[in-house]
Amino acid sequence: MKFMKQLLLMFAFLLISNSVLSQNLTLAQILEIKKKDIGNAEEYLTAKDWEFKNAEEPTYEKLGFACFTYNKSEMSDLAESFLTFYYSSYSDKTRISIQVNKKIKYNEYINSIKSYGCKLIDSKIEEGRIVKIYRGATTTFRVSSSTSSNYYNEDTAVWFILIVSNDDYDLNWGDE
Repeated sequence: MKFMKQLLLMFAFLLISNSVLSQNLTLAQILEIKKKDIGNAEEYLTAKDWEFKNAEEPTYEKLGFACFTYNKSEMSDLAESFLTFYYSSYSDKTRISIQVNKKIKYNEYINSIKSYGCKLIDSKIEEGRIVKIYRGATTTFRVSSSTSSNYYNEDTAVWFILIVSNDDYDLNWGDE
């Protein structure tokens, strides 16, 4: 009987430990990942219980990427969050794109963006989405709100946040 109690206690500890180590990311953590190279980004995400999904190597014409999922369904490609790390082999340019499907997480990211002193510099409707541009001293956040059909063909909210340097944004999206 004592052995069973110890076994149950150990199992409970493992479950609690895994849920503490497994986490969706804060904005501060995402900004840290943006500073890493692809190998270190992958190790960091894997340690936080994110799963590698797919990747494509960079070419001279376009950035490479590695996509990761958080809390992915065992039965489909649905996940709580998707993070794509974009990188170049010709420069130190990196970009992060994160998709979240939970309103509470979206609000957390928006509040964090604002707490960093970023200002809303533009907002518009683009291809049926609300697009807002927040800019800080060194970083621009392009936030898109849209809907997507879920597994049951119901429309659900989806938010995308693209995080780039101000120089990268000005060069590639500045005069939209």
